[in-house]
Amino acid sequence: MKPTGSPWLAAGAAAACALLALSYLPVGRGLRYAALGFSSDARLAWLLPLAIAGAFVNERLVRGWLYRKLRDRLAPGLAAPCVALLGAVVPATARIAVFGRKGAAPAFVAGHAFLVGSLLGLGLAWLALATGSTVPGGAALAAVWAAKLGIRVESVGPAVPLLELCASGLAAAGVAAVLWSALAPHREKVMGTA
Repeated sequence: MKPTGSPWLAAGAAAACALLALSYLPVGRGLRYAALGFSSDARLAWLLPLAIAGAFVNERLVRGWLYRKLRDRLAPGLAAPCVALLGAVVPATARIAVFGRKGAAPAFVAGHAFLVGSLLGLGLAWLALATGSTVPGGAALAAVWAAKLGIRVESVGPAVPLLELCASGLAAAGVAAVLWSALAPHREKVMGTA
């Protein structure tokens, strides 16, 4: 992918993606469904740099290499959702390995992690499509993963996972809104008006 468009627009879309994806934290805190604090996990010293580097590598492989391959083979408009679904598998597995189940049913934890990763991945696919680069998406994903590792969340009931799922969908919608004009040629191709 060759970088296209304004770097400020790409940075704005990446920031919107990260902030909206993490918006469930202050909302959960404000609604008194979550208590927030800084993580005291001893693994944080080596997990944080690994997560940040992993975010950029993940973006390069999933939204770079895999996305380019699927765009050549699939009908217009299908590559982004496919990449979002396929790209959610490794982050969901890593999330379960790092955070565990915390008493929830394994199917619920796995399904939730996969859905959150898929919705966030859809926004990141649109970000890569509109900007022609995986760097803004890598920065957004690194910020999300760093915050999830560094902030300890103690939730009451199922509201916080539901809020996180909604926030991931909101992040994808936020990227689409910020990059509305940059995505216009691709939208027209999908609609058949190009």
